[in-house]
Amino acid sequence: MSEGLQKASAPTDEDGRVYHLRLGKGDVPEYMILPGAPERTMIIARKWQDVREVASYREYKTVTGSYKDIPVGTTSTGIGAASSEIAIHELFTLGVHTCIRVGTTGVIQPEYDLGDLVIPVAAVRHDGTSDNYIEPAYPAAADPIVTMALMQACENLGFRYGVGIGYTAASFYIGQGRSLAEGAEASSTHKDVYEPSFMNDIIPDLRSAGVINLEMEVSGQFVVGRLHGMRMGAILAVLANRATDKWGETGGEEKATEAASEAVYILNEWDSKGEISLKLSKGLRIGK
Repeated sequence: MSEGLQKASAPTDEDGRVYHLRLGKGDVPEYMILPGAPERTMIIARKWQDVREVASYREYKTVTGSYKDIPVGTTSTGIGAASSEIAIHELFTLGVHTCIRVGTTGVIQPEYDLGDLVIPVAAVRHDGTSDNYIEPAYPAAADPIVTMALMQACENLGFRYGVGIGYTAASFYIGQGRSLAEGAEASSTHKDVYEPSFMNDIIPDLRSAGVINLEMEVSGQFVVGRLHGMRMGAILAVLANRATDKWGETGGEEKATEAASEAVYILNEWDSKGEISLKLSKGLRIGK
């Protein structure tokens, strides 16, 4: 290979770091929290110590620190499963074994309030990326130990949360049952906007099946991470309720980020001891 050129099968930058994240060996710990937005990395790190921005390139920003003396890091993945796949693979090459997705979501069950938290145990795979890895019948499932740690974290912090099955879409609008004409000005330009009939069935069908929420990353991350041999989980703040047609940030995002950090602490303790201790109270869990 010519001097200065990199392998196309495993690209790196000019310093030998993974190409997209711009990270090298030793730059990140083994436990990572994955938000979508780069600015959310610093929100996650608010309650950490020894906070340091390690890299920032395109949609990928990485921050490290410690939470209750446990090393932890966060890398943003951008919107959707396709950009998440890049982040997860490159983190894997750096030795990361556990990832927790943190983000926002819309729920489709009326009993959820804005600001509640959702911990998906599995997700319907319409993410548009995981089908490139394995056949559609393969499940998108969270690691059960990570899920239990997230539940225990919510219990420790007193946060209201639900556990169940989610739906990952590769689309924000039609793929989640939103009309392209919604909010458009009443003019001749928008009279014949595309509106497929199946769009109107998406939410009623999912609600009937007991699905809790809609978002755009989880199933892709669960499948890609699991096929890399990584432990994957997710905790999502309710930003919208499609059953009641309400939208708003009411503090759920900060709760989700704190719960993710607490879950990393719990996981590290369980991993160190080789024991799992889950203590659930009554009345906090909601949903189907």
